Amino acid sequence: MACRAIVLSLLCALGSLSQTPTKQRKLRNCSKNDFYWDNCIGSRSVDGGAAQYVGEFHSDRFNGKGTLTLANGEGQYVGEFLADKFNGLGTLTNTNGKYVGQFRDGKFNGQGTFTHADGAMYVGQFLDGKSSGQGTYTFPDGRKYVGEFRDDTFNGYGTLSFPSGEIRAGEFRNGDTNGQGTQTYIKNGKYEGKYVGEFRNGVVSGHGTFTYANGGTYVGDFSDGDFNGYGVLTSVNGGSVVGQFKDGKYVGAPASSSSVEVRLERQGGILFVPVLINGRMLLDFIIDSGASDVIIPADVVSTLWRTGTLSDADFTGSKTYVLADGSTIPSATFRIKSLRVGDRVLENVSGSIAPAKGSLLLGQSFLSRFKSWSVDNVREVLVLQ
Repeated sequence: MACRAIVLSLLCALGSLSQTPTKQRKLRNCSKNDFYWDNCIGSRSVDGGAAQYVGEFHSDRFNGKGTLTLANGEGQYVGEFLADKFNGLGTLTNTNGKYVGQFRDGKFNGQGTFTHADGAMYVGQFLDGKSSGQGTYTFPDGRKYVGEFRDDTFNGYGTLSFPSGEIRAGEFRNGDTNGQGTQTYIKNGKYEGKYVGEFRNGVVSGHGTFTYANGGTYVGDFSDGDFNGYGVLTSVNGGSVVGQFKDGKYVGAPASSSSVEVRLERQGGILFVPVLINGRMLLDFIIDSGASDVIIPADVVSTLWRTGTLSDADFTGSKTYVLADGSTIPSATFRIKSLRVGDRVLENVSGSIAPAKGSLLLGQSFLSRFKSWSVDNVREVLVLQ
C-alpha cells in the first residue's frame, strides 16, 4: 500500500512554519488606492483569477493568517502564510481529502492528519509533502498500520492489525512486510497459531516457525504462505516427521543428496536469490561468480550499521570509509557473521562495500565454500552442494 500524496497544482507553489503571533493584533483594511499593502487585511486574486486570497498582508505579500480558495471550488487552504507560502498551522481541503497540520514551504511538514476521500486516514509525521517518520494509517476496511513510514509507504518496523484480530509485526519495506516478522492467525474468532520468521512482499516465505494453538510446531522452509521445502513437523505429544513438504503437506523423507535447491525471484529479467544477513535482514542478491566477495552497496551497509546488524568488530583493516550520508565506518571490508540461503547457513563470510545504489552481489566468498553450485534457468532455482 502506498499512502497517497496530495499535490494541488495551483497550490503547490504556496506554503513553511511561521511564528504564531503571541497576541492578537487588529489590522486595518487594505486600501485599493495603496500600491504597496503592508500591515493590513485585504483580498487579491492569484494567477489571473485562478485563485483568491483573503487575509493578512505584510510587505505586500501573504503573511499571517489567510484563506486561499481556488476559483473552480476544487480546493481551499485556511491557515498561516509566510512570504506567499503555506507556513505554520493550516487546513488544506480538496477533492482528494483534507489535511490538518503543520506546513513548511508550501508542503506538509511536521505533524499532521490527512483524511482521504475514501475514508482512509493517516496521522503522523510528514516530510516535504509525504508521510515520513512515525505514523498511523487506518484503511477504510478497518486494517491499521502503526509504525515507520518513508516516502508515503510503510518502511521500517511496524505493526499491521486486521479486523479479524490477526496481527502482523516486523520489518516493512516498499509498503509490505519484507524480512523478519511475526503473524498471529485467527479464524472465525478462534486463535489458530503464530508464525515467526521471514516474509517476502507480505507473504510468509523463507525460514520460520509456526506454532499451532495446541502447541504443535513446524520448523523449516516456507514459500507462498505455506510449508514448502525441508522442515520438521512436531505434534503436541512429541512425535515428529522430518523431510520435504509441499503446499503444507508432507511428501517424503529428506533426499539422500546433500544438495539444496533455492527458488529464485525474477525481477525485470534478472534472477535474484533471497539472502538473510546476520539473521535479521532479508535482501535480494544477484549471483555473480566474477565478484571475489559478497558485495553490498554503501547505503545498505549504512542501514545495517545503524540497525546494529553490523558492529565495529565486524570491520577489518584500518582504512576509514565515508558513506554517502557522511557517516564513517572503520574500513571498506567487513565480516558477515552469517548468510542464509535456503536452509544453508554460512558463517564469517567476507564482504566488501560498493558505491551507494549499486547491486547486491553474491560472490565467491560465499559460492566457493560449496562443493559445487549451479543455476537452473528453466526451473529458476539455485542448486548448492
